[in-house]
Amino acid sequence: MNTPIGRDFKRTRKSEGMDLDLSKDFFVGLALGLAIAVGVFAWQQREMEQRIDALQNPARPEPRADASTTIEPAANEEELADYGFYDMLPNSEVVVGDPAERRPDSPPPNAPIERPGSYVLQPGAYRERAEAERVQAKLNRLGITAIIQRVAVENDEFHRVRIGPINDLTSLNRTRNLLRSADIDALLIRVSD
Repeated sequence: MNTPIGRDFKRTRKSEGMDLDLSKDFFVGLALGLAIAVGVFAWQQREMEQRIDALQNPARPEPRADASTTIEPAANEEELADYGFYDMLPNSEVVVGDPAERRPDSPPPNAPIERPGSYVLQPGAYRERAEAERVQAKLNRLGITAIIQRVAVENDEFHRVRIGPINDLTSLNRTRNLLRSADIDALLIRVSD
């Protein structure tokens, strides 16, 4: 191997001790960081203890009596009563009639329609026309003819998908069953007798 001529290969003896300046700076920084960490830890512990004490012993502010305000005794005991939730609850009780006396206002949603008349089924109302057209295409694949109506409600525009009007009850119930089997919820609207 080629060795440089000016190089001395004699082993030099390294200093046996550590560099005093490096170790002194290191330990000063370590002590300073440790002191700051202990201070922050103690501050956080004290804050946590104060919060726990405040939660366990809620302090009620003492009323201050100024010279300008005087507290007079109440005329009757009702003014002194401290009303709580359980005291007010019986006073706001609502009596509901016997469930046997109530009659159902409308038939169950899956019951066949028996009242003659003209009905419209509405599978949905959508803000986006594309969504309404998607539902209309799905209904067309099922063999159901649907139309899309554009409706404005309080500055909003909706696109309703509607089936009908249907006058034949057999056709109406068949269409409802077909929609139910396809997992399509449709609103039943009675248009006329």
